[in-house]
Amino acid sequence: MCLIVDANVAGRFLAQRSAIVDWLLGDRGSPRLVAAGKLREELAVLTEVRRLLVALERAGRLRSAEPHSLQTEEARLRKAKRCVSNDHHILALALVSGARTLATDDDALAGDFKNVQLIPAPRGKIYRDPEVHGRLLGHTPMSCGIRPSGTGWRRRRR
Repeated sequence: MCLIVDANVAGRFLAQRSAIVDWLLGDRGSPRLVAAGKLREELAVLTEVRRLLVALERAGRLRSAEPHSLQTEEARLRKAKRCVSNDHHILALALVSGARTLATDDDALAGDFKNVQLIPAPRGKIYRDPEVHGRLLGHTPMSCGIRPSGTGWRRRRR
């Protein structure tokens, strides 16, 4: 499963021990943090988050995205003028990476992320409270291009 963490909650969820950090560094499933472009720059401002990004990259748990694809998608979103938030870079990252779970406290961004006209199926989900939204830190088949780990998953033959 892939997760995007907005810079506005990075201090709470990535700069200190949290359910998200425990999940990312744990040994269950195939957790991935998705961070690229402007979002990665925003996250790296905090020293502890920058250290976590390095650790995740070394562990193969940090997903990035091709810069040209991000820029193209962000330009398309800006041109469409359907976004309420000013976080086109995060929406573009979700579209390019396939990540459909976002940790944020920004209501406008949350609304855009759940808007099916902006983020088509599967629908976006918002993580805010570990006690309420902990179930979102699970793995779904082929979440952002990553197959689930463990037994029981087999590719269908055609």
